[in-house]
Amino acid sequence: MQLNKNQIVVLLADIDIIVLMGLLPHWICGIHTTDSSFFRESAACYSFIFVPPAQTAICGGETTYDYRLDYGRLFIQWLMVIVVAGGLIFLFREPSQK
Repeated sequence: MQLNKNQIVVLLADIDIIVLMGLLPHWICGIHTTDSSFFRESAACYSFIFVPPAQTAICGGETTYDYRLDYGRLFIQWLMVIVVAGGLIFLFREPSQK
């Protein structure tokens, strides 16, 4: 299958978006106490993959914030970009290919 100009633009944009999502993923913040009596996870922020959000401790070290990648959200974002790009590539095909 030969790609036309519009399809190539969509494909290159798709690759760029996926790379940017990989470089700036979403992080999850785990909040827990040192005695393990409390644990909670919440969405944190988007941050560069090699520089995660700063891990801080407050209340004299009793409460700790632990950041990790939100792999589920990242894979869903990648999947949605691939699906949309696939639909656009299909939509922009030449009339002879329809």
